[in-house]
Amino acid sequence: MMYDWVTDKSYVLNYTAPAFLLAAAIIVLALLGTRFFCGWLCPFGALNDYISQAGHKILGKNYELPQGIDARLRYFKYFVLFFILVSKILIGSCILTSFDPWVAFANLPGLPGTYKEIPFAFLVLLLVIIGAFFIKRFFCRYLCPLGALQGILVGTGLVQLKRSGTIITCHNCRSCSLNCPVNIKPGDQEVVDSAECIHCLRCVGGSCSMGLPSYELNFIKKRLKTYPYVLAAITIFWSIFVGIGFNGALGVTDSAGAGIMPRNFYHDGTYYGTGVGFAPGLKVQVEVADGRIKKIDVVEHYETSGYYEEAFIKITDGIIKSQSTEVDAISGATYTCIGLVEAVDNALEKAKP
Repeated sequence: MMYDWVTDKSYVLNYTAPAFLLAAAIIVLALLGTRFFCGWLCPFGALNDYISQAGHKILGKNYELPQGIDARLRYFKYFVLFFILVSKILIGSCILTSFDPWVAFANLPGLPGTYKEIPFAFLVLLLVIIGAFFIKRFFCRYLCPLGALQGILVGTGLVQLKRSGTIITCHNCRSCSLNCPVNIKPGDQEVVDSAECIHCLRCVGGSCSMGLPSYELNFIKKRLKTYPYVLAAITIFWSIFVGIGFNGALGVTDSAGAGIMPRNFYHDGTYYGTGVGFAPGLKVQVEVADGRIKKIDVVEHYETSGYYEEAFIKITDGIIKSQSTEVDAISGATYTCIGLVEAVDNALEKAKP
């Protein structure tokens, strides 16, 4: 979506604006040197935490891979990120969507029907759950491409965790290292500046079991208190995600009135467009003849079975009959309808003179 916005001048944000703004907010925080989203706001990270806690209660502990294997596996998420970017550039879509545990997670309410649509995504989700049961933040450490992107951007080092005292004063209780969900062993370091740090702040403040000075937050070498830091990060995040969106500062256009399709307005041909429905990756093929829409086919999607069928039929028929994308959504399939309309609009933008 963000790639399309940058490279395709005809791309219109419309219904993808929330996802675009979410990505922008995460990137801005990462450029400021903090993976605050990972440690405080990510729902998939929270899922990993809950499953790991359940594993700890049942097994009595969480496990760790040998240090050498763990270090190598952490690079795998960067490979996933690279593969996503390359596939998007070369073929215009990401083939990993059908394996995306996020998509499966979003489609859990639609089980068992949704399993038939995206079986591999659910299998990957199951593997992530099993991995998190044994290893804390399994997905975040080894598989998350969003974490990899943030890991690259936080290299600015503007925000650091620095020990209040010195390692000499540390009694080596390792409580801060044992509490670290991504196992970067902060107890062994004067300054924690690893790209793997998710800034959960479990090692900050009075977390030391021996009552010794723990870590403190530094922004451009100036000390920050925990609560102002959290408040500032949340303010920045929501200002971008909500504030900019409502004010239209990114040029997000209102679809009202924009969906009317005048006769003979478009060049004849076959055009493809993408949209985000209940899940990303909704792709349509629109055929235009004599300047009018003649046919709309959904060529790829990951929508929930039992919801999308009626929407695909009624929305496409409605657009063709009215020659307008201003059609009413189908009750119970609102997001699918929105994504379908967005995909058609995206295709028709390319058909304009």
